[in-house]
This record gives sequence, C-alpha cells and structure tokens, in this order.
Amino acid sequence: MATDHVNTLPKQHSPWIEYELPRFPALEQDIDVDVVVVGAGVTGITSAYLLRKAGVKVALIDRARIASTDTARTTAHLTYVTDERLHTLVKHWGKDAARSFWEGGAAAIDQIWALVRETGADCDFRWVTGYLHESTRHGVHSDREKLEQDAHLAIELEFDAEFLERVPHVNRCGVRFPQQARFHPRKYLEALVNAIPGDGSHVFENTAFEDVDERTTTVRANGRRIRCNYLVVATHNPHMAGKRFLSATLFQTKLSLYTSYVLGAHLPPRAAPEALFWDTADPYEYLRVDHRGDHEYAILGGEDVKTGQEKNPEEVFHKLRQRLEERLPGATVVHRWLGQVVETADGLPYIGESAPSQFIATGFSGNGWTLGTLAAMLARDRYLKRRNPWFDLFRIDRRPFHGGLWRYVSENVDYPYYFLRDRVAGAEEGTFEEIPPGEGRILKWQGKKVAAYRAEDGFLSVLSPVCTHLRCLVRWNGADKTWDCPCHGSRFHPDGRVLSGPAESPLEKLQAPES
Repeated sequence: MATDHVNTLPKQHSPWIEYELPRFPALEQDIDVDVVVVGAGVTGITSAYLLRKAGVKVALIDRARIASTDTARTTAHLTYVTDERLHTLVKHWGKDAARSFWEGGAAAIDQIWALVRETGADCDFRWVTGYLHESTRHGVHSDREKLEQDAHLAIELEFDAEFLERVPHVNRCGVRFPQQARFHPRKYLEALVNAIPGDGSHVFENTAFEDVDERTTTVRANGRRIRCNYLVVATHNPHMAGKRFLSATLFQTKLSLYTSYVLGAHLPPRAAPEALFWDTADPYEYLRVDHRGDHEYAILGGEDVKTGQEKNPEEVFHKLRQRLEERLPGATVVHRWLGQVVETADGLPYIGESAPSQFIATGFSGNGWTLGTLAAMLARDRYLKRRNPWFDLFRIDRRPFHGGLWRYVSENVDYPYYFLRDRVAGAEEGTFEEIPPGEGRILKWQGKKVAAYRAEDGFLSVLSPVCTHLRCLVRWNGADKTWDCPCHGSRFHPDGRVLSGPAESPLEKLQAPES
C-alpha cells in the first residue's frame, strides 16, 4: 500500500537493479571462439543466446557487470509503436518502409515471448494495451488530426489500432494499440545469459574491450586475445576501437544522446488501468502501470534533455514529480533514476555491418528492448548468412532524407558551442574542503580547471575535466552522481571510469592535494 512508504526517501536507482544477477569471471587467458559479442545488455545477451542456440561458439564480454548500465535503467516498454510517429515515417520513408519498421518491432516482441517460453523465464511477462494520446500538460496544442492520421495509417498498414475519443485514465483522444507487453527485464535476461556458457562458449564480466585487429578479427580485452571470425558490438553507443579516427568521429556525429528522467511509484488501488501510455508532446511523457500481486506500481518518465546539458537535474525531477501527482493523486515515489537514449537524425536505428566481419547496433531511441532484440536477430542472421528483411532498411551507410540532414546539422552545433563556452566560463567558487561527501565540482586549482569528487567516506578524487572523446569539458550531474559531457553525451563514474560512450578511455587522474 502507498501509505507504507510515506516516510521513505526514494531510492536512487531503478527497481530492476534490486534483482541480483549471477556473476561471471573476468577473462584471464587467450581463447578461440567463432563470435565475440561486446556489451552484455539486451542486444548483447540476446545476440549471444541466439548464436549459441544456432551452434555458434560465442564469447560475451562486458567491462562491468552484465545488464548493469543502460539495460538496468530501462522502463521496459515492449512496443512496436516507434518514437518517430507513423505519419512522419510514411512521409519521409514511404509506406513500405514504415510498415517494415513497425513489423520489426512486432517480430521482436514475438521473439521475446518465444524466448520466455523456451527458457521458462519467470519474468512477469504480460500482454497489455498501449495508448498514444494527446498530452494532458498545459500549453500543449491539440494533436487530434495527427492522431487520427496515425490510426488510419496503422489500420491501412494492417496493424491492430483504433482511434478513441477518450483514452482510459487520461481522458484525451488517442490511438489504442493492443498486443504490446511489459516484463521484468533482468529476470528475463538472467534466463538467457545462464544458457550461454559451455561447449566452447563463455560469458566474461569486468572484461574491457580494448581493440580489434581488423586483418585477423582478433579482439584484445583485459590484455588478452580472443581469436574469432566475427565481432558484434552491442554497447548502446558503439565502441569504435579499431576504426580510423575520422570515420569513427563522423559516425558518432550521426547520434544524439538524451537523458530521460524516471520516477517509480506505489499507487492506491486501481488508480489507473494496467497499460502503457505515451503522449504526443515533445519531449514526450511515458507511463507504465503494473498491477502486481501485493501492490500497484507506476513508472512515469520524460523531461528528456541532451546529456550533459541539464542546468538543474533536481529541478527536472521536481517537475516530473508534480506531473505524477497531477496524473496519479496519492502515488508515493519509491524509486527515481536516469536513463539514456540514443537518437538518430532520420528516426531509424543503425543496425548492420560497419566493416567486414564487424556488426554494430545503435540509435534505438525509446524502443531499446524491441530494437535491441531485433538487432540481435539481425546479427545472428548476418553471421549465419541468412536472409533478413530488415538488413537494407537499417543499414549503416544509408543517406538521410532532407529533413534528417537538417536535424543532423542542428544536433551537431552543440560541439563547437560547448567546446568553446566551457573553456571560457569560470570554474565554481570554492575549495576542495568545501565539497560535501557524495558531491562533485569543477574547481580552479594550480591555474587550471579540475573535476573534484568527494566520496561518502571522505576520499577526494581529482580528475581532468576534459572528456576523452573530443575534449569537451564534463559537468557534474548531482542527480545521478556522474560526470557528463554536453557535446556528445559521454558519461563517467565519479572516479573517472567510463560509464557510457562515445568516450572509450577514463578521465585522467590528477594528483589530489594533500589534506
């Protein structure tokens, strides 16, 4: 019941992270496999599982714990309703491509359901209805005409859809999409990852991918070598080691990283129907309502901002909490967290071969679970030389449409702007002694800016604030306890270790001043 949690401060993480996953060893010797998969999130684990099932010897590696980064920060909506609206997809890509994009999401949900049954995963999978609806926020204009257009197109393209004058719970017009789903993501992945090791296949944690010899497809990780025939890079924002600097940099400019703010709350009984909801605002707001055995739980997210450009993360959480109280009176917040989504200029993900025998997948926007699963299906089929209807649609070297080209240009003005601005801007006033435990600041020390963090035990870390991707200056994100780069969205742990790319190297450690 909600009243049991009135005096509890929200936990600073998602509910999924509380479910403990099995542990795996680090790579400590050279090995031979058929395929190396880098990144043990949804795409990597599913890729490794599907390949293993097909008789392929696989090594799945992750620089940290499995399913602990972006996969642990998901809201786990399983939907083929894409972030890019259907009428926009049809306008820019045509009806056949739009249908294929949505069919890919539907195929991914079917694949997830098949794997749940195949592995016996006890992951709370449930089919639910999804609703795309007009926003209930003040000042957001009506989107009725476009919603009617989306419903008409969905029906024409043979998807189950219905325009509603009043969507349940929100009392605004919208489109009803049956046969969407929700589940517990880490319970699901546990069943898959446990089935990978054995018969020449491996799972390694705390194993950092360092480089690949493109002539021999030999992967170097943890100072060891993994000889293989094929490499799948499934790291959310793809690791570009082994690529020439210019080509790697140009590819990264096609991606835009956004931070999404999320609240998890206990609800009064029957406060809302069990369903998935998305509104039509920009950025859009999303809601998942679960009816669980002993309580009801809601996940409300939105207020997306480009990573590293949040002026006051706490204020963003405050605004989202106000929205939760408006939509679900009596809700009690028990979790709050940040997630990161990777967007592309043209609305489609990049899934395919970036070089001979090298496969990458990124740009899933808010459809990480469906597109991550679909990417795993494509990786398996590409390695096995099977035909797949989505190879051409998501190819890495496609040209963006005209509107996508403009969005590409506008997204990339951030780099010169923040690169110059943060160097000119002054550091924060204060001293190392004034930094409270659990906080970080950009300070001036010995004539230069430094990134200083004081751990809860009082230990002081002093780092270079220069992002190791393209040398912008990072900023402290107090809501998530990370150093974030405003130019291309790299994120670092308080001690400088890479949390998520495109940066591939940690922040430089500096000598801390003597106490």
